[in-house]
Amino acid sequence: MSSVQVFLGVLLLLHLSEFVVWVPAGSVLFRRRGRGWEAAGPRAVVRTVRGLLHAVVPLPGLARAYVVREVPAEAAGPGDPTPAGGDPLSGRRHDPKAIALRRSGVAHAFAPLRWIAFALLALAWGVAPVSLGLLGVGPTLWIVTPVAAGLMAVDAVLLSRRHRREFPGLDDERWRLVLSACLSPLAAMRSWDLAQKDALSGCDAAAVAASLPGFRDWDSFAADRWRRMRFPAGDVAEVPVGATGSGEALTILEQIARDRGIDPGLWEQPPVPDDPAHTRYCPRCRTQYTGRAPSCRDCGGRPLRPIRASA
Repeated sequence: MSSVQVFLGVLLLLHLSEFVVWVPAGSVLFRRRGRGWEAAGPRAVVRTVRGLLHAVVPLPGLARAYVVREVPAEAAGPGDPTPAGGDPLSGRRHDPKAIALRRSGVAHAFAPLRWIAFALLALAWGVAPVSLGLLGVGPTLWIVTPVAAGLMAVDAVLLSRRHRREFPGLDDERWRLVLSACLSPLAAMRSWDLAQKDALSGCDAAAVAASLPGFRDWDSFAADRWRRMRFPAGDVAEVPVGATGSGEALTILEQIARDRGIDPGLWEQPPVPDDPAHTRYCPRCRTQYTGRAPSCRDCGGRPLRPIRASA
């Protein structure tokens, strides 16, 4: 294997390592999938008790992802990406139209960074390989290094200014992004997408999903959230729609569903039995059981419901 091949192999590994997103526990990751969007599932590159490390498409623009950490309005503070005071989405975090406008506004604010991202992508995977094949490593570094350094400097300045304007409470995140962009051209290439990942934090996840164009299977995503709020884990009473806390979130989710022509009552209908022996099911996770099982072991002992009797 030649030195050029080794160099390109290492560059590829470094490139792929940049296109991952850390998702803290209790958050939802929305990422691009083809022409639409999807909510990342439990499968991840790395899983820990503190969160998940998810991969995204390794191309600028297609690597766009939003980490949504739902925060009650009364609990938001100055350090939150969407503080209650003075935030563009204050009081409208459950409105898909307002969320779509916020997402569009943030994307427009960071739009100049896309040209730098594409220029660095062309430099890394167009100019550099051709120059390596024709001139070798030494002359290639003399050509690529000053161009990359100039693009990284411009990227860092634009990133700092626009991030401060859009997310004034995220100083630590801003310095991390700027420092990374100054040290690595691959990180600078990635900064266009990473700078926007907190744009919708604090919003309702179901409303975010409803606001994303081409979101895959919103009905199933919302149904799962509905059942997990309506039927808490453990041997406790179900949460009525409209009650304080989760009941308020259920009311909002119900309104979004009805606006989309979906009846939330269908989300609580019993499933079709997978096997004749399955006569009971968990209303929270939909796992089916035989008649001997008293409760769902995966949901902290949530009492089961009969399948046929509920049909």
